[in-house]
Amino acid sequence: MAQIGTALCVGLSLYLIFATILHQGSADSVSTPVPPPTTPPPHKGPGIPPQGEYRVKNENGTVCLKANMAVQINISFSDAQNLTVRNVVNLKPNETTSSGTCDKERATLTLQSGLKTELTFVFSLNTTSNKYHLNGLSILAIWPDMKERFSAHNDSLDYLRGSLGFSYMCQSAQTLEVSPDFSLNTYLLHVQPFDLTGDAFGSVLECLLDEDNLIIPIVVGAALAVLVLIVLLAYLIGKKRSHAGYQTI
Repeated sequence: MAQIGTALCVGLSLYLIFATILHQGSADSVSTPVPPPTTPPPHKGPGIPPQGEYRVKNENGTVCLKANMAVQINISFSDAQNLTVRNVVNLKPNETTSSGTCDKERATLTLQSGLKTELTFVFSLNTTSNKYHLNGLSILAIWPDMKERFSAHNDSLDYLRGSLGFSYMCQSAQTLEVSPDFSLNTYLLHVQPFDLTGDAFGSVLECLLDEDNLIIPIVVGAALAVLVLIVLLAYLIGKKRSHAGYQTI
C-alpha cells in the first residue's frame, strides 16, 4: 500500500506539472504587443449565427478572395432618447451580398445586408515576407432605434495572420476588437485573400485558439495515462514483493 500511495503522489505531481506547463504556454502565446482575438462571452442575444460563403472575383471572373464564416456584429449607439444601446446582430448569409477588389498587395471584401449594414474587410500582403493579415475593418449601419447612421473603422489592425498560398482557419469563436463601440464575433472562419488556385482553399494555417482546444485534451489524457501506468507498476511491484516475502517465511 505504501508503494501505491507513493505512486499516486508522484502521478499527481506529474499531472500538476503538465497542467502548469500548459497554462504557462497558453499565457505566453497571447502576450503580444497587439491584442489577439479573444473568446466572446456567453451569448445573451441572437445565438450563434449561420455560416456564409463569400467570394470576390477579379476582372476575368477568377476567384481572388474566398471567405467562409459566421459573423456577429456588436455595436454601441445612441437611440432617439440619447440613451446608449448595446446591440448584437447576426449577419444573415441569405440576405447578404459580397463584393470587393483584389490587387497584388491589397484585397477587400465588402458584405452588404440589405440597406441596413455594410461591413468591409481589408487584407494587406507583405511581398517581402509573403505574409498577410487583416489590417482594416469598417462598418456602416442603419438599424432600428438608431438616432443617426452608425459608422466606425480601424486601419491599424493585425488579425487573421497567414502566409501567401495558405488559408487561415479558426473554427473557434473569437472576437475582433475594432473600436470602443464596435467589434465582431466570428465563428467557423476560413479565409484566403491572396493566391488562390481556382475556387479551392490552400493548405490550412490554424489559429492559436483551435490549437489550444486540441492540445488541452491531449495533455490531460497523457497525464492521466502516466498516472495509471505508475499506479499499475506500483501495484505489480508491491504484489511481487509480498509474494517473495511469503516464500521466505
